[in-house]
Amino acid sequence: MEYETILKLFSLVYIIIMMTIDFWIFGLILRREYVRVKGLLIILSIVLIMGLESLALAQLNVLLFISGMLLVLIPLFISFLIKDHSINVNRNWKYGLLLSSVIVFDELAMGYLYGNYFSPLPNPLLTAVNNPAYGAMMLGDAIFFLYILRRRSIMEFAVTTFAISMAFMPSLYLMDRMLEFIMSILTSLFMIVNIVLLYLTEMRMLTFQGQLVAISLSLFNLLMMLGLTFFASLSNLYFLTLSMIASMVWYFFLIFYNVPAKKISPKPFLFLVLVNLTELAMGFGESVLGFNLTNSLFVNTMNCEMMIGSHMMRSPFNNPFWWLFPINPLTMITMTIMKYNLLGKLVMVPFMTIMTTTMAPFYVIMMGTEMSYLVYERFKKVKTRYLKAWTLGILAGIPIFVVLIPYYTNYYIFGMSGMIFPVTLAPFVISLVVIALFSTLFGRGVYCNLVCMSAHMWSNVFYEQFSAKKNSKFWDYLRWIFLVPLIIAFYLFVMMGLGKIKLPINPLDFYGMFTLNYIWWFFYFLTPIFGIYSCARQGWCGFGTFNGIFNKVLFKIRAKDVNTCKECVSKECDTSCPVKIPISNDILKKGYSNRISCIGCARCVDACDNVEIVNVVTILKNRESKSF
Repeated sequence: MEYETILKLFSLVYIIIMMTIDFWIFGLILRREYVRVKGLLIILSIVLIMGLESLALAQLNVLLFISGMLLVLIPLFISFLIKDHSINVNRNWKYGLLLSSVIVFDELAMGYLYGNYFSPLPNPLLTAVNNPAYGAMMLGDAIFFLYILRRRSIMEFAVTTFAISMAFMPSLYLMDRMLEFIMSILTSLFMIVNIVLLYLTEMRMLTFQGQLVAISLSLFNLLMMLGLTFFASLSNLYFLTLSMIASMVWYFFLIFYNVPAKKISPKPFLFLVLVNLTELAMGFGESVLGFNLTNSLFVNTMNCEMMIGSHMMRSPFNNPFWWLFPINPLTMITMTIMKYNLLGKLVMVPFMTIMTTTMAPFYVIMMGTEMSYLVYERFKKVKTRYLKAWTLGILAGIPIFVVLIPYYTNYYIFGMSGMIFPVTLAPFVISLVVIALFSTLFGRGVYCNLVCMSAHMWSNVFYEQFSAKKNSKFWDYLRWIFLVPLIIAFYLFVMMGLGKIKLPINPLDFYGMFTLNYIWWFFYFLTPIFGIYSCARQGWCGFGTFNGIFNKVLFKIRAKDVNTCKECVSKECDTSCPVKIPISNDILKKGYSNRISCIGCARCVDACDNVEIVNVVTILKNRESKSF
């Protein structure tokens, strides 16, 4: 057996033994409520010795080992100087931080030992982190500490999935492109689960501990996803590596230190901003990485027809993952930079960055998955049969109407057409007729609650807390101005389809992209200020107003007994409405309410037993019952 092979095998055995010792040591500390300070310092010295031994073995440097032995005498020396006493590590943040730093150092040293023999990189820090051994250690940490703590709350699972998502980070598996791609999908799955758990933690754990976990892990997720973006776009590992190290220190700190659980008010706005930025960075980074990896694995780029210069624009159909990564956001941004002057870059680069990210299938599926669970949580809370049916409709609409139809057919769905197949005039007209017909028969909700992404991103258990407080007549008039650009876009598209004019860009696509990627995101990020369904309430979604016109034909919110409304004091139908339509006032004036801004969410029906929805279904049922 060759000398190098022996060293590799020995390093593997050594890492396994050292990790086992680490687990035993730190498990022993966590199981005890109180530990002696001198004993703790001696244990830390032992762990430091193991870490320095790993570095010495990696370099085969006896002098390094001797120097390390001398350095770790410092904690031992301190233990003789200080007065021995008992401490509760879980309640002492200084010792919690010290333990966290020591164990991360030890694992970095063992990661360097493995990486130095199996997958060396130019920088020692990169070598220590970006290898499968470091991922295996993080996975082992997550499973072991979840077991040893024996706590099974949402918060503990959030912390655990946070560590697991790092264990599958694609930068740890650079030795094989297929393995790197598989791990990128796995880390995305665990990151999605982690984000959902953080949503639930932020909502349910109204303590300093719960809010700190939700907000801090969202921040570290954002840093790692920014690092992933740098890695996918520039092949730069430094930011991702440093963010992973910082994240591991914080993970162990949350394990060793029991953050005070005093009651505090939630911080939803800060949490919302961090999570949304994380999702954007994740959507961009994973879309770029997935596009590059899958096309390098399955496509001969030398003979590819989808090239513009040296840039590959689209995934060809012989790439089995073309449906998930159809375009490369980075290439689109690069082409934009090359095309425009400085002023054009300032306008178009941010637009193209957001547009290519939020309209990428990976991002839509990721957001749909996260929000679907929150919609399901809301489904469990609602009472009426009608609202339960609509909530299930939203869950069904996410994969069907938000992913399948916009991307993979040439039928127009507002703002998401033309991604793969260009939209022609006939399918566009058919789409308008179908939407107008269904809005007439069943109300605007068939579009707003089933087809538009706003449904699952606003109609869920987390965002419902941001319902607007009051309505303003100002928006009722301004919405007609917002409708003008949509009508112009419709007209120009029809003229293009008839061959009357030629334009360099599809006007419908531009209008939809601008609305969804500039205006929509502005209001979405500021949901706590503007409230949910600002698209309907403020009327800036011209397509929603277009549907709302047909909404007025048959769809109504009606009182079963108007006299009951006259005696009502609570006005729960008004307070429950996310668009803040004065439903009670409309009913008292004309017996029903059917405003353009009504989205058919049926929250008023859930809040008041005296209110019911009227559409073609209820009309037909009433006629049948009368005839019977």
